[in-house]
Parts: sequence; structure tokens; C-alpha cells
Amino acid sequence: MIISIEWLRSLVDFDLNSQDLADLLTAGGTEAEPGGESIIKLDLTPNRPDCMSHLGVAREVSVLTGSKLKRPEINLSKSDTKVDDSFSIEIANDNECPRYAARIVRNIKVGPSPDWMSSRLEAVGIRSINNVVDVANYVLMELGHPLHTFDLKLLQGNKIVVRLANDGEKIVTLDNEERTMNNHHLLICDGKKPVALAGIMGCANSEVTESTTDILIESAYFDPITIRRGSKSLDLATEASKRFERGTDFEGLITALDRTAELLSELAGGDIDRGILDAYPNKILNEKITLQADKASELIGCTIDEKFINKTFSALEISCKKTKNGFSALPPTFRPDLKRDIDLIEELARVYGYGTIPSDFQYDGNLTEIKVDPLKHVAELKRFLAGIGFNEISSNSLMNSKRAALFEDNILEVQNPLSNEMSVLRPSLLPGLLRSIKYNLNRSEPNLALFEHGIVFAADKKAELGKVESEHLTGIVCGQRNPQGWRSGDEPYDLFYLKGVIESLADFINVTLTDISEAKKSLLFNNEQIASVNDNVMAQIGAIRTDQLKGYDIDIPLFGFSINLDFITTMMAETSRYQPVPQFPAIVRDFTFSVANHIQAGEIEKLIKQKGTDLLTKVELVDLYAGEQVSSDNKSVSFRIKFESKERTLTDTEIDKISESIIQVTENKLGAKLR
Repeated sequence: MIISIEWLRSLVDFDLNSQDLADLLTAGGTEAEPGGESIIKLDLTPNRPDCMSHLGVAREVSVLTGSKLKRPEINLSKSDTKVDDSFSIEIANDNECPRYAARIVRNIKVGPSPDWMSSRLEAVGIRSINNVVDVANYVLMELGHPLHTFDLKLLQGNKIVVRLANDGEKIVTLDNEERTMNNHHLLICDGKKPVALAGIMGCANSEVTESTTDILIESAYFDPITIRRGSKSLDLATEASKRFERGTDFEGLITALDRTAELLSELAGGDIDRGILDAYPNKILNEKITLQADKASELIGCTIDEKFINKTFSALEISCKKTKNGFSALPPTFRPDLKRDIDLIEELARVYGYGTIPSDFQYDGNLTEIKVDPLKHVAELKRFLAGIGFNEISSNSLMNSKRAALFEDNILEVQNPLSNEMSVLRPSLLPGLLRSIKYNLNRSEPNLALFEHGIVFAADKKAELGKVESEHLTGIVCGQRNPQGWRSGDEPYDLFYLKGVIESLADFINVTLTDISEAKKSLLFNNEQIASVNDNVMAQIGAIRTDQLKGYDIDIPLFGFSINLDFITTMMAETSRYQPVPQFPAIVRDFTFSVANHIQAGEIEKLIKQKGTDLLTKVELVDLYAGEQVSSDNKSVSFRIKFESKERTLTDTEIDKISESIIQVTENKLGAKLR
């Protein structure tokens, strides 16, 4: 939201320079426009539509500084023509449009706006068009209520009808785009045709032009959900829709209507019909809120007395009355965010000043139970990956449906997507990782090790709410591990590296990895390998599929892993408790085998673990050699094996027996010879 400081000063008296004003509104600073106007850019939260106007911001400045608020004075000069005699309003769907009001101004002359108006509009980012359009935009930015002007002579049947659209109904909006409606869109029609998409944009068939002489001014209150749904489904956001979907003032719309009519009469020479067309079938009532002063003091952390409550509520235009139970407060109609007593308490704390609430470092209480943070072990897992060179990313959980289909058949679609690029919930963490890889590759960063932790989604008609969610931790690597280090040159990221990562992870969580073998059926990657601990899947590693790489225009091989978080966190909960330092010394033995070239080191390692008994605590591949010292048909494979007991000191004799059984089984099954 852009606010002109000069415009703001016309609505409230305050003795602050531009930077002090920016600090007061936590805007961060000011800017100077070319025309000489100083502006402030405000980032508003969705719950404060009342501040989407200069009057709303002026009210805030008035409250925070104690300055006097100066509302625009409205003095209408009406003609003798009575509006009710010539026009009527019919609301067919009063839930979607609770109130619709209009005025008629005749005999106007469309032309350029005066400099003071066009300069103010340009300062806040709105291009001056003509005096009629500019007046509606000016009142929008001044009072915060959207309005629309129709060429009265182009409206047929002398009436306005507000109704929901029919499925497939087409209109052409002011931007000359043909748009197809559904039965959730709200239309403004005359006696025969649609003339506007309610709360969003008018139609070209009723546009005000240079030849327009009579106009009808619309000022209405539309259901916020209806407007937001219609705006998002068409991917069409306007200054009007931004305000209607947050909630406008259903009583203040008359003030905005009168202000617009007055300015049109003044700047375009129009005659205002007597009376207002105001269709308001079911009056909207604001509910009163009961507030207890002692509860406010308890939650804020300091004494909030009745005098401060009355003063603050008066400045905020909240009607307040003292009762036996505390205060009975009626929020103003321009504050749709004030629904409960906690909302009023928040207003009191905000005005009091969070920085002025005294600090209290003494706290007491009773702990009835201690709950372990469910993400504690995930945080430790992230630190482990960061410690071995990975970088964490965080990507959007919404994505394009075409790309999502590369990762999952049962895609969960968003009913009201923000855009086509955000139309489905991600079925995997791989899309975000691939997007990051592509971004870095385009910027000459080819050596990457990335991971992400998050929720993925899939459609499932049998599940509650028709969807399933699961927590994943997935990573991708590409390029070289040490591209600029002293060992650079021949250390690519590949499946062997990822296997080492998973083995290190097993050590980190104090479990023994019993097997890493090729998956019987690849579910996630090409050449998929499954890392297991006693038949429990710990992780999957493999190459990223070709169709997925092509979908992201990546032409280099990538390798990925997916960690079974349920298993990892369960094991960390069991093994991450304090482990005492071993009291008894370990025995380490080195074995070097000569085996045929086609024998994989993993096959030997598997046999070592099978015969190592429960005294075996670690098996490490330390060397792999092929060359002059062995025959051309063979290779040399060296392992370092660690034996350890928590209960006693091991003897060489018993370890010799285990070692002999290892040597014998590797020779019998694999033809391995001890060197």
C-alpha cells in the first residue's frame, strides 16, 4: 500500500517528519516521487483492510500520536430529479451481495482531471485517465471503498440486477479480455446483460467514454469469499478485489458514494439526483464483545486501567460501555478483524506499545508432563548432513501439474489455485531440488549437494479428506566433491559417494547397516539401491530418472537419496541417549583378499558381517587395488574390522576363531584368497 505523506497530512494533524512517520508505522523508510510527493510503502497484513486507504492510515496516526483526525467534508448539491422514479436495484443473491447502493449524476462533462488530483493519484501509482474514472480511484485511495461508474445510457431496462453467473457464461471486461464464468462468479447486470464482474472489474459494454453524459455510481458490499474465489479462479486481481476480499465497510459505503457524487459534481459539472438507491434486504449486525480489564492486564503483562481502555477505544472508534462484567464493546464496521475479546486486548497492547511493556524475568508454573519435540531428531539429522557438506533448501509446496505428473500418478489438485504454476500440491521433494539444481547450473554452479525436509501429498479416495500426507527428507548431488580443493580432479558425486553417506549416517545413529542391495522393483530412482538394517528400510539411493531430468532441462547425471524418517527418528530416540565410554579395549584386524574382478566388495562385506558374531562392531573398506601386484583377472580388497564387547575384555584366541571362519566362508563362497 502506497501512502502520499502530503495527502495524509490533509486528513490528520501530526508533527512528524517523513522518517519519524515511517518509523511510527514500521514502514522502514520513505521515498520521493519525481513530482515532489513523498510516499511511504506499507506492508499490510490481510486482517487490516481498514488501512488500505489514506483515511485508515490517518486514523492510525491519530491514535498513536493523539492528533486530530480530519474527515473529508461532504456537501452535496442535489437536483430536483428523484432517483427512485427512474431506476431500481434487484439483488438475486443476497448472501453474495448483502448490500448494493447507487447514485445517479447527470449532465457531466468527461475531461482531464485537475493537477492536484492527477498528481496525488500518480504519487500512489495510479495513472490519470479522465475526471470520472479518476474520481472513483481517488475516493478508493482516500476512503478505502471500491466504487464503479457505469454509462447510464448503456444500461438497459432501467435497473441493476445482482446475480450469480451461469456456468460457461462469457463477458468482455474493461481490459478487452473475454472471460468465461462459472456459478461462483457474481455479476452486475442491467435488464438484459452483464455489465460488470462484481467487485473485480467492469465490462466494456458499459464503459464511461468521452461521450458519456449521465452515469450511475455503484457502491456495494460483496461477500469477501465470493470475490476472492472469483478473482483467483480468473487470475485477475485488481485494487477493488484486494479490498473486497479482505472485507470492506458495509456502512461506510454510503459515505464513499456521497463523496464520489460530490467530487463528480464539482469536477465534471454534473447534477446529482435526489435520493439513493439502496438495496439492503438483510441488515448486517456487528456483534458486541465483552472485555474484562483484569484479563487484558494479565495477558498484556502490565496494568491496563479503565481510563486507558476508554481513551484507546474512543480513538479507535470502538463504542464502549462499562458493565458489571467489564466492558461491552461494539467494533466499528470498518474493522472486520475485531471479533473476540482477545482481538480487543491486542489493540490495547499495540496502542500501549509493546516496547513499553515492562520486562519480567521471573516465571513459575507446574509441568504436568514433558513432551519431546517431534522434530528434535530431524534437526540433528539436518546438522549431520550440513556437517558433511550438504546445503538445505526450502521450496514451495505448490507446483505445476504437468511436472508433478513426472513423480506421482495420484496428484492432489488445489481447488482454487493461485495460478497454473501453483495448481497442485507437490507429490515429492525432488521437484524443488531439481528446480534449485537447474537454477544453480544456469549460474555456473555445477557442484552441488542439496537436501530438503518437508511434507509431500498424494490423492487417495479411501483416505480421510481424500488425501494422504507424509514427511520426507530427500537429497540430490551432482558434479565434483572437491572442485577447488587439494584433492580435486577425480572425486565425483555418484552412487558410491551416497552409499558412503548412508553408511556414515548409520554410524551417526548408532546402528549397524546390514545390507545395501539393488531394489527388486525401482520405486523412486534408476539403479535404485536399498539400505537396510535388519530388514528395515533405512534409505534409498539411485540415479534421477531421465524423464525427470528432461522435464527440468537438465542434461547432466544427478544422484539422489531418500531417507526413511520414521525409522531414523525411532532409532535416534532409542540410541541417542548417553552412551558410556567403552570400558574394555577393542581388537582391530585388517584383512586383504584377492578376488576375481567380477566379485563386488559388498558381497565380501556381507559375509564378514554374517560371520562376525555380535562382537563385530564395524566393517570398513579401506583399499581397493588392481595392478602389477595382482593378476589381471583379480583385484585386491582390504577391510578393517573392529571387535568389541561391553561386558569383558576380548582375547586374541576367540577373535582368531572368528577371523578364521570369515576367511573360510569368503574362500568357499567367493573364491577369495587372503593375501
